[in-house]
Amino acid sequence: MGGPNRVLFTTTPGWGHVNPLVPLAHAFVQRGDEVLWATAGTLAPALERAGFQAVSAGIALGGGSGAPPFDPSELATLPARDRSTFIFTSVFAGVLVPPMLADLGPIIERFRPSVVIHEAAEFAAAIAAATAGIPSVTHALGRIMPREHMAAIGEQVAGLWEEFGLQAPPYAGSYAHLYLDICPPSLQSAEMEHVPSVAALRPIAYASDGEEGLPSWPEPHSSNPLVYVTFGTTFASRMAPTATVLRALGELPVRVVATVGPDGDPELLGEQPPNVRVARYIPQTQLLDSCAAVVSHAGSGTLFAALARGLPQLCLPLAADQFQNAEACASAGAGIALAAQEVNERSVRAAVERLLADPAPKAAAQRIAGEIALMPGPDEVAQSIAERYPA
Repeated sequence: MGGPNRVLFTTTPGWGHVNPLVPLAHAFVQRGDEVLWATAGTLAPALERAGFQAVSAGIALGGGSGAPPFDPSELATLPARDRSTFIFTSVFAGVLVPPMLADLGPIIERFRPSVVIHEAAEFAAAIAAATAGIPSVTHALGRIMPREHMAAIGEQVAGLWEEFGLQAPPYAGSYAHLYLDICPPSLQSAEMEHVPSVAALRPIAYASDGEEGLPSWPEPHSSNPLVYVTFGTTFASRMAPTATVLRALGELPVRVVATVGPDGDPELLGEQPPNVRVARYIPQTQLLDSCAAVVSHAGSGTLFAALARGLPQLCLPLAADQFQNAEACASAGAGIALAAQEVNERSVRAAVERLLADPAPKAAAQRIAGEIALMPGPDEVAQSIAERYPA
């Protein structure tokens, strides 16, 4: 055995893709390993404040990370079910991979990691690592991506593998070594036979610091249950039905905290009733422990963080993997999912009333919380990876 490991983390430019990996990265740091993070340069300062070395790689992609390299309004013109295919094949496997790959080669040559850990939507790392003869580990963001999506992504990036003199592997090389699965069993797809090596990893919520704190409410609202409304921080949140949700909840005996993202403007939602507060960004880790229910886009970070606390959810998916997440949450009995054409004030109000009054969704969410608690933690998984891929 040599000295401390060098571990390179790579992520696409978005906090929903960075935050799920932070607990494992911290676990490596606590072991005494050297960790380097490669992602869009606009995210590097926050990662450095979190205690990591970070270098710029790839390009930024909106949502507080810079101007998107495509028109986000394209998403709104697509049928809801086609948005996932567009995001993963055209953007994550198309737009983002070539510049990320160009940057990762020199970074790997300088840093010489013993293993590269990349999130499941970052497809350049597997190519760069294979070129350098280094194993790559895929860190899930949520449920496993549908097999047909991964096959299409593999075809999208096959030419880049061949440019480096490598035979293009199936599924973009994402499952060539090890897949870290953060999805609780009740929500995971049964279709995983194409993934040869899987290790479970407990999802742990992480959120960067925010300047806005928890609000206060006057009587008689102060004792009402708290409902958290969020549609994430990415460009897709621009399509969110936030105004509809707030009009629906403003009439209920609840307290509401809605966040619109660091680049959002609460003023655009207009004046709100006394039981509703709108903020740009409040860390979820501050909010969720006080909540009774969550209304969200079913992004994996929010979904798993709420379920880990046994909170039922109303899922209003917008893009990417959110449709599969919403279906899984509803199928497990831990929430309600509404398609875009079903979202109106009446349906949202009725769904939240049911989540607060019916004990069944909360019981299902608490059961999933128990599953999450039993999954191996980051310390255990970091140790296992360090032993599997030693320096």
